[in-house]
Amino acid sequence: MDVGFIGLGNIGGPCAKHLLDAGHLVTVFDIDEAAAGRLASAGARSAESAAEVAAAAEAVMLSLPTPEASEAVIAGEGGVLAAGRPGLVVVDLSTNSVGTARSLSERCRQVGVDYIDCPVSGGAWAAERGDLALMPSGDEAAFDRVREVLACFGKDDTKWLGPSGTGTLIKLINNQVFLVATQVFGEGYLLAAKAGLDTGRFLDVLRASSAGMYMPLADMIVKRQWESSSYDLSLAEKDLRLALESAAEIGTPLPLTRAAHDVLARSVEAGLGAKFFLGAMETLEAEAGFTAPVPPPVDAP
Repeated sequence: MDVGFIGLGNIGGPCAKHLLDAGHLVTVFDIDEAAAGRLASAGARSAESAAEVAAAAEAVMLSLPTPEASEAVIAGEGGVLAAGRPGLVVVDLSTNSVGTARSLSERCRQVGVDYIDCPVSGGAWAAERGDLALMPSGDEAAFDRVREVLACFGKDDTKWLGPSGTGTLIKLINNQVFLVATQVFGEGYLLAAKAGLDTGRFLDVLRASSAGMYMPLADMIVKRQWESSSYDLSLAEKDLRLALESAAEIGTPLPLTRAAHDVLARSVEAGLGAKFFLGAMETLEAEAGFTAPVPPPVDAP
């Protein structure tokens, strides 16, 4: 298939490369010319605008950081719809709000373009492996037309989830659950460390107890591994904010999520936005007046 790809960052770049490796014709665009150049060196065609990508493709994939970026790339001047035509499929891999997904679907529908909101999970690691969890929703027939393309970088058992906005809501809830749970562990570890507990024994007990299921990233928090980022704190803040906005539209309060978002928002304000999202620990530590130490290695005397 002739595929366009717009947004070639930590997720989009590897996905576009997987499409090339599978033998698809790929036209790329990114405001970062170096990112587009890397794909061009691998065999992609480079375009000068989103409209140029759409003019050349049967399906256009987007991987963008914010709802505002998706709206501009799809419906703005020089955007996808400027060259849109009946039969074109737009697959938005970005994480947006439910309202944004439904609005973009309607704007595309008005000109005969099919829009699939298909947020992803698994991060840069899964994108590199070509094993992202995909959450597609929108027109099922349009999804069927691009199913094999999505399989180049997504899990083989990907299924259509329902009408427009369904996949986006599921992605927001997924992020809500793991971001809040991870932050709760960080709070607990900070409390234990400031109280003077033996943190090694503390961690052993938690791993063997009911809290163990909430500790998948515990080692990264304990070892303060948040300087290098595959999921910026600023993006985590954005994702929880979108979950809160979508919940408000649906009429469902999320008090725990709101509290976790407040910590992320304060962290962004403190200049931590480019760190891995676990860097919110620095905000909690600053407010506690205490920095949690890294425990010694297990085999240390």
